[in-house]
Amino acid sequence: MSGSRRAHRAARIGPTAIRVVVLPLVGIALLALMPLLGGGAGASWAAAPPIAVAALGGLIIPGWSISQAWGLRGVTALGAAPAITAGILAVGSTLAQPLGIPWDRAHLLIGPVGWLWAACAAAGLLARRAPLAPGTAGPPFGPAPLDAQGRAALCAGLGLAALMTAVPVIRSTGALDSPMQASDSIYHLSATAFVRLTGDASPFGGTWPLYDGQRIYYPMLWHAIAALLPGGVIEGSNTLVVVLSSAIWPLSMAALLRETLGRTGPEEDRGAGALLGLGTALSGSVVSVLLLLTSVWPYALSLCLLPGCLALVTRACGSGAVGGRRRARALVLAGLGAVGVVGAHGAGAFNLAVLAGPLAVGGLWGPVTAAWRRGGRGRNILIGAVAASGVLVVGAGWRVRSSLTDVFSYQRPPSNLAETVYALAADHPLLARFSPYIPGNALVLALALIAVVGAWRGVRGSEARQARLWSIGTGAAALILLLAAGPQWPLRVLAGPWYTQRARIIVLVTIGLLVLATLGARGLVRAWRPLTGWRGRLASVPQRMALAVLAISLVLAPAWRWGLKAEIMEAVHDPERISYGTMLSDAELAMIRRAPQELGGDALVIGNPSNGSAYLWSVAGVRTVYPTRLLPISPELEWLGEHLDQLGSDPEVCRILNERGVTHYYSDDAHPDGATGGGRQPLWGWRMDQVPHEYLEEVDSAPSGAGSTATLWRITACG
Repeated sequence: MSGSRRAHRAARIGPTAIRVVVLPLVGIALLALMPLLGGGAGASWAAAPPIAVAALGGLIIPGWSISQAWGLRGVTALGAAPAITAGILAVGSTLAQPLGIPWDRAHLLIGPVGWLWAACAAAGLLARRAPLAPGTAGPPFGPAPLDAQGRAALCAGLGLAALMTAVPVIRSTGALDSPMQASDSIYHLSATAFVRLTGDASPFGGTWPLYDGQRIYYPMLWHAIAALLPGGVIEGSNTLVVVLSSAIWPLSMAALLRETLGRTGPEEDRGAGALLGLGTALSGSVVSVLLLLTSVWPYALSLCLLPGCLALVTRACGSGAVGGRRRARALVLAGLGAVGVVGAHGAGAFNLAVLAGPLAVGGLWGPVTAAWRRGGRGRNILIGAVAASGVLVVGAGWRVRSSLTDVFSYQRPPSNLAETVYALAADHPLLARFSPYIPGNALVLALALIAVVGAWRGVRGSEARQARLWSIGTGAAALILLLAAGPQWPLRVLAGPWYTQRARIIVLVTIGLLVLATLGARGLVRAWRPLTGWRGRLASVPQRMALAVLAISLVLAPAWRWGLKAEIMEAVHDPERISYGTMLSDAELAMIRRAPQELGGDALVIGNPSNGSAYLWSVAGVRTVYPTRLLPISPELEWLGEHLDQLGSDPEVCRILNERGVTHYYSDDAHPDGATGGGRQPLWGWRMDQVPHEYLEEVDSAPSGAGSTATLWRITACG
């Protein structure tokens, strides 16, 4: 077969092979492990595969089909698909509520999501049929299809990243229906349960049951996705954590690395598959993403989608004469991905500004200035685009102005600057206390520094340009991280969009370092090739380099900090190891699951939400007055929580209880010391634990650890 025919065949079957091989490999490896690794006395992980298939398919298939319609192929189409899917889900969930369409599986495809899916795909097909400008005919611009070795390396990298995260996460979670015990997770579990009940997943008020009927802005994409999954709320959320951390995250990083590595010529692309596999595998070594998936789920979802969106930005902002229409098509997909990232969490807009900003400026500055100089229609289009973007940004900012004010005004005490610098070098968690696992991901940092030094030593070319742009974005993220850790001074406000929380910012550094580390590995390959001797051995250098780096990384970080990943998950699932205090023992959780039979269908329970009572709603479907640990927005409910100990002596307490239909009380006499394995300290309402028992009748009880007991009572004082 001639060389041209082989190249044509590779171009024809390469993307198909990626679609057919990569997803089944990662999915099968992930799903096959779930029934084998689950532990605990609750539901087995054998029930997880259908949930995981629904999550993987639901996140990938719509976005992948849209990207195919717009001409996107290969690894980028797969890795960016979840971000595109999230874009139509975010818009669809927003439109469903005012249209009166319930947010559930029955109405998903016949509602706004289905309409948007069809419209985006149809628009892409029409855009591709439009004739290209002279001189731009040919296949879609972007990286050439990977060869067989490249596809194998990518599959291996994805599989390794998936296994090295999924196994410790599943084992440390325990049972499939083990609820995560963290402040934010209580909120998200209750919100998801309410979405299933009300069918309202709008970010503009979908949380109204949590705020006594008031509608406020809150990002609801996580809850919208989790509410559509089969099984219970707890099972769906735990499975979604595994899917995002071990499948969506590395696949999204693979798309970004493919677009970055593909900015060079065909000769340099020969070893791109091995380096792509290396970078994708190393994405499984990080712990910063997993840490956020232990509580701040909407923000963590946005971060898992971010690399895929950055891949689309890299494609749209690539240098070279690609033609206005092709670039416009790429920009449309990048815009859809950006909607998904921002729809998952508003801070995604700032994340895009930090990491995508340099890519957009560096890639679009030339074409934009050229169009401006030419004047005429091109200049008018630019003016219109800038004006429309300005109106959109101002309008969105005004719509969520109260949330922006809360974020920027959030006060957080200064952190340990030395610890932050260490975390930068080792990708170490910046919440709670975990084993240091020195030197952590220092090898990734070393490879990244090689790329940075090479890029700023006067070297020209597309690769050096990419490294410079990524070093700017990564450096900006590192600076914001240090500002968040530093003392209280005016510039610290720049960390405000992330609640001045280091754990939220360091992931941006992680993404940048992974990209730079892959470019640094390519630099090492280029430097090593002249020393290899025979011409026939040149192609094996990237493979050998990738295997060597992986082996060294596994040894230095021992096995990619397997134990650290286990610690992180145990810190929110194991009652004996939970950081900041435990809210539920295993026996107490069993009592909550018995509650529907013990209390009846009309029960409404009141109790301190930090002692476990808040889980009644998400775990057992029993209504509770305080389904989150937050101070209630209702003054009446706040007053009731502060005066519940006056039950039987203050008639106002019984009046409120009777008006709201409160029938039962939940108590836990565990000492709230906030220590690991101890009781969780309340955020407010300490007196809710001091209700006189003479006005109560015991219904059920269970040991809650350290000699303490959790009890469900019937209120008898207000009959």
